[in-house]
Amino acid sequence: MFGSFENFEPNVSNPSVSNDMDSDPYFQIHESSNCTRMLDINPKCLIKDSKHGTRLSSRKRGSDISKKTVFVQPHDGKLFKVVSKHSIKKTKPPDISKEVAQCRESHSDYLDFSNMNLQQIPHAILKDLSFIKDLFLYGNKLTTLPSSIGHLTNLRRLLLQQNWLTAAGIPNEITKLTNLEQLDLRYNRLDGPLPTCICSLHNLEHLLLTYNKLTHIVDEIKYLKHLSVLVISRNLIRQDLPSSIGELTKLVKLDLSFNHITSLPDSIGQCASLRDLNLQHNQLTRLPDSVGNLVNLCRLSIKYNQLVEIPSSLANCVKLDEFNVENNQLSSLPHNLLSSLHNLLNITLSRNYFTNFPSGDPQQFQMCYTINMDHNEITNIPKSVFSLASNLIKLNLRDNALDSLIGPDLHELHALVELDLGSNHLTHLPTEINQLVALEVLRLNYNQLNSLPDEITQLSKLRILDLESNLLESLPLDLSGLTSLQELNVLCNRLKTFPPSIGQLSKLKVIMAGENDITDIPVEVGNIPTLHDLHLNNNPNLNSLPAELSLCSKLIILNLESCPLRALPEPIVQGGSAMIIYVSLKLNHMFG
Repeated sequence: MFGSFENFEPNVSNPSVSNDMDSDPYFQIHESSNCTRMLDINPKCLIKDSKHGTRLSSRKRGSDISKKTVFVQPHDGKLFKVVSKHSIKKTKPPDISKEVAQCRESHSDYLDFSNMNLQQIPHAILKDLSFIKDLFLYGNKLTTLPSSIGHLTNLRRLLLQQNWLTAAGIPNEITKLTNLEQLDLRYNRLDGPLPTCICSLHNLEHLLLTYNKLTHIVDEIKYLKHLSVLVISRNLIRQDLPSSIGELTKLVKLDLSFNHITSLPDSIGQCASLRDLNLQHNQLTRLPDSVGNLVNLCRLSIKYNQLVEIPSSLANCVKLDEFNVENNQLSSLPHNLLSSLHNLLNITLSRNYFTNFPSGDPQQFQMCYTINMDHNEITNIPKSVFSLASNLIKLNLRDNALDSLIGPDLHELHALVELDLGSNHLTHLPTEINQLVALEVLRLNYNQLNSLPDEITQLSKLRILDLESNLLESLPLDLSGLTSLQELNVLCNRLKTFPPSIGQLSKLKVIMAGENDITDIPVEVGNIPTLHDLHLNNNPNLNSLPAELSLCSKLIILNLESCPLRALPEPIVQGGSAMIIYVSLKLNHMFG
């Protein structure tokens, strides 16, 4: 019946309903020798006429943004004026009587007044249209609906998003729409409590209220017995939810994100059909134990709240494939909670107060593709914690208190592609680092490493190696095994030079080596055909560069700022306009 509800939109075929992205298209316009070129963020833009000014439609009919038309008029041959059609002043309101007459004659069940700059709907216009099933009024400037809306007794879909409607502008006559199934009121100005007249639409299935100013949900919500999708994100809800919300037993998706909710009623556990519960960016301090009754839950988003604990009953929600509690106040999880949730693919515990890994057996990470535990206070990695994590692709332990990697079974992480250990207290790496055979990104910046094991050079798939802000005095002599390396960051260390083997890194594009103690650059650097960024700034003892550097034909940026160079080799200076050389102002004399 339903697919993913993460980005649910009503099933509107003509036109399609706008999504939650509140943006407008922007255009850049400039002249060329024989035409006016227009660059739009929307690649589907089409130039329709260029003879007497250009009419440019930025979105197809029924797009996800209010339709806008851009007029580009020649003025003195150089300047162009770009305006939205909504900014064009009109002396008369749009005449919709023709569309209504055609609808009556053809007995069409579909009426579209979207994006017509309407400020009101004439009271009499909707009479004798009881056969209408779909009415689209989105993208206008409506502040109220006429009471005659109640004549549309067969209406199934009413799309009113992107207007200026207030709660007072919803007439009680809307209660007569007893067959209404979809009501979209996103991006309006509904204020105060949810209008009770909406709660009289007993056959309503989808109610979308994102981006309004609603302050609380009324008890009458319980009358929407057929509601399957309720989205009230990005409002001003501060009051506790009514316990009557538990009577919405057919609810599949409930989105209350980006509000100010502090608690959930125990009755939430009665919404047994819930598959997607979005509570992120609220002020929740706890979850009721009854959340464990939501056994059909596939997605639970509770990040960016103030939770201090997670109920152990959540272990019953075995269909969850993602567990994200980022930015709460958690220091632990119930024992074996993650092991019980055996379908988890992504685990995010970032920005909390964990000092240890969650307690439980190695099965807790058995199915995981990504684990994010950055910005915590973890001091060690337990032995065998990753012994079953053969599917793990990304592991993020950045900004913790790790001083060693001894313990983890690195040989089991044969699928790991990205490892972030930045901003810890590591003083050395284990020689087993070479067992991460699939590793492409390794971030070790902001640690206390004073050397690297030779085995690190066996990571043949490594593309990015970030060693910034450590205590390294040298690199392994033989770097030739890093055949895929594209970016090497050794900024802010104690290096004195590079090993000659760096010239064998045929895919290397960027070297960040500023703020070291480099005294010379090996001539072999000239053998790197792909090098386009070389940063050597702030090396106080770098007095010269090899002329062979000019052989790097793709070199674009050479940063030598604050280096005491007496001169630059002529071949480098004549590298051509494609090269940008950054030097201290004191060195201007080197260029004549």
